[in-house]
Amino acid sequence: MNIKKETATVQIRQIAERLQLSPGTVSIVLNGRGDSMRISKATQQRVQAMAKEMNYQPNMNARRLRQAAGEKASYIIAVYWCNDFLDELLGKFFQGAYLVTKNSKLNVEIVVQPYEFNELKKYRENMNSNRYNGVIIGGASEDDLSFMEAMDFNIPIILMNRQSNKFSWVSISDYESGRKCAKLFAARGHKKAGILNKKNKGRGSRLRELGFTEACEEFGIEVGTEWTGVAEKRNFESGYQEIKKFFMAQKDTPTALFVMDNGLIGGVLMALKENNIRVPEDMEIIVSGDDEALEYTTPTVTSLRMPMLDMAKSALEMMLTMIENNISIPMNRILVPDFIIRQSCGDFPELEDSVKKR
Repeated sequence: MNIKKETATVQIRQIAERLQLSPGTVSIVLNGRGDSMRISKATQQRVQAMAKEMNYQPNMNARRLRQAAGEKASYIIAVYWCNDFLDELLGKFFQGAYLVTKNSKLNVEIVVQPYEFNELKKYRENMNSNRYNGVIIGGASEDDLSFMEAMDFNIPIILMNRQSNKFSWVSISDYESGRKCAKLFAARGHKKAGILNKKNKGRGSRLRELGFTEACEEFGIEVGTEWTGVAEKRNFESGYQEIKKFFMAQKDTPTALFVMDNGLIGGVLMALKENNIRVPEDMEIIVSGDDEALEYTTPTVTSLRMPMLDMAKSALEMMLTMIENNISIPMNRILVPDFIIRQSCGDFPELEDSVKKR
């Protein structure tokens, strides 16, 4: 049955009448509480489909202060961000979001909700059209993604640096990023490399590590298990302790090191210095992720810069496009990181030679 979308405001009771359900049941489903109230999946799907067909628009602003007279209501976008990454990454996200909202004629409010690694499911009842127009999720773990894939949502969902067949996403080519680091080490003549990752690995981190190790094998670079470390946390202390434990006990240390998180680098440099390993003379280092502090370490650190600003702009532009045009088909975009060459590791030799000739 093809029902024409209403031009006037559609109310919950009208959806209930069409489906011959109680307004209470429809309200529970549209508020994202269908599972907790044991409403069948079939009924929830009927309600969501009818709400979409009738162009139901929830009264989110009833929970907020009234808009000034004549002012257009804002789109309310929730940003769920993993607590492990509440640092410069979130700051860069908001820089990108600000640029989009500044250049847009749309009113956009952004609500931030931190969550713990693997605990996104605690907020499932909040991710619905009665609260937000859309949700952007950053730092999701494998468990978080599994939870999301098993759920049905009535608003656009966009994943940051994660990929899904069900949801829209903006991501970095993580596997190719890892290969890119191995390729640089190979071009600079390294035959033995180490890798330092963190304990709470997301899918992106694992793909970068896989891309790096497989490319090292392809290029003839040995990555021994004794040169592989896993930091407990993404901070100075963890980087320091892991380098001491996994690298300094070896008589034969690698000449190249890929540090998978820039939060570890300060401790890494201190541990190497204490053990008389010079950077870059004895060991060249690349770190995944860039921030201003890498310009002030001794030596300064070469990084694989994640285009967070562009990711944020892409995610919010995609979200507004989906909302404005009522798009439900998943969209995606892949971005490529680039090197910021500093003292800890030089560039590809051919590029260095071309710079010297200028």
